[in-house]
Amino acid sequence: MGAEEISSSSGISDRFTRILRHILTQRSFYPLYPPSEELNVHHEVAALGARLPLTPDVLVTPSQLRFFIKDVLGCVCINPGQLTKGRAGGTFGRLWIHRESPTEPTEPRRRSPCVAAQILRI
Repeated sequence: MGAEEISSSSGISDRFTRILRHILTQRSFYPLYPPSEELNVHHEVAALGARLPLTPDVLVTPSQLRFFIKDVLGCVCINPGQLTKGRAGGTFGRLWIHRESPTEPTEPRRRSPCVAAQILRI
């Protein structure tokens, strides 16, 4: 997705944050339209399975890129990295989630239920 980005004038210099922001604001796991010419996309099926009807509390985006944890638009985004790297140990993510009960007061600003997040090495 980063290779398809034609403008980064959003004022956000971090590439990962920009890409995650695209996913969350466009409410799609594949927020490129039109899609890359090298990729076959069945739009009717994508509309059913690739849409995000609302902003998730936690978004896990595993990849071979460097691990990270970021708060983007009130969503905790985590790339835990790779569990193994050849014969060596890699990294994994651990989240501590605490859901507010309906009786607790809620703030007008969206808050994630993720209280703590860690990336741990094996």
